[in-house]
Amino acid sequence: ITHVQVADGEGLEDSARRARYAAFQKVVQTGEAILLAQHQDDQAETFLLQALRGGGPKGLAGMPELTVLGKGHVVRPMLGISGSQIHDYAEQHGLQWIEDESNQDMRFDRNYIRHQVMPLLLERWPAAGRTLARTAAHSAGLVQSADELLQDELQGVMGSRSNTLSIQALQSVPQERAALLIRALCYQLQLPLPSTSHVQELMGKQIHASDYRQIHINWPGAEFRRYRDDLYILAPRPEPVQIGWQYAWDGHDELIIPELEGRLSVQPAPVGVRQSIIDKGLNVRPRTGGERCQPAGDNHRRELKAIYQDHAIPPWEREQLPLIYAEDELIAIADIVISQHAVATAGEPAFQFVWQSIH
Repeated sequence: ITHVQVADGEGLEDSARRARYAAFQKVVQTGEAILLAQHQDDQAETFLLQALRGGGPKGLAGMPELTVLGKGHVVRPMLGISGSQIHDYAEQHGLQWIEDESNQDMRFDRNYIRHQVMPLLLERWPAAGRTLARTAAHSAGLVQSADELLQDELQGVMGSRSNTLSIQALQSVPQERAALLIRALCYQLQLPLPSTSHVQELMGKQIHASDYRQIHINWPGAEFRRYRDDLYILAPRPEPVQIGWQYAWDGHDELIIPELEGRLSVQPAPVGVRQSIIDKGLNVRPRTGGERCQPAGDNHRRELKAIYQDHAIPPWEREQLPLIYAEDELIAIADIVISQHAVATAGEPAFQFVWQSIH
């Protein structure tokens, strides 16, 4: 049993679904699959929900039988079986099951469709559940073909960093095509697809803007951000904890920093920090403002903002980077730069820091 936090201010059904799949992703391991019992009637309901919400082709495709989730997969082996077939089988074999009381709550759109809309459709068209599920399958086939065709084109508009799109490249294609490419990358990153209004806002105000303005457009489960020519599509990031934490670190064992949702480690390197500095012990703190550092190979001490700009670190990532001190001397910014004063001389053991996100 896993307890989850359901975000406020969003549709309860969608928010609960995201929390549920986030919990699945945390536990599924490489080579493992989570089996879900969604069936043909659920697929028909999903198709109707998406159609009534103005969903695009991916929405009308319903739920796939096989989905990549984190290190493993989600499998829905019962999409071709109706709910009544499952119910009859359970009764025939004396199986016990749990009825979720929320299944009768008409405040939820899916329940309204299940108890009010589908019975009327089935009365007129007895095979409605099966045919709607089949329509979803046809849509899924078209979506898969379209995605395969878009992959080559998607490579041509990728940005300077992984999983980003080039604003300049998107400007060179028709807006409808650019919107398809943006949604294709969302799908590839396993992020919720943006609504038409969010894409229109991005296309109208940002993609064709003449300057490199900062943007932040968010929807439940994902967000657009822009830095220089790169368009980022990200899962929402937690607000950084600015103050109140620091860690003494021996520089040898891995250091977990919950406040930044990351881990620090060291490894031998041809060029890096002197072992003697690490052996004396280190201190890890957040950025608070006013820090300066002389990067290796640089002749001057510089403000962190200038260093981040030189390394093309987007503003929203800067507060998520740990600063590493030896006594009161800033010797490294995560694994981006090390201080000139901490660099090992020729023939001296050297180590580099490794910073990895764990969110």
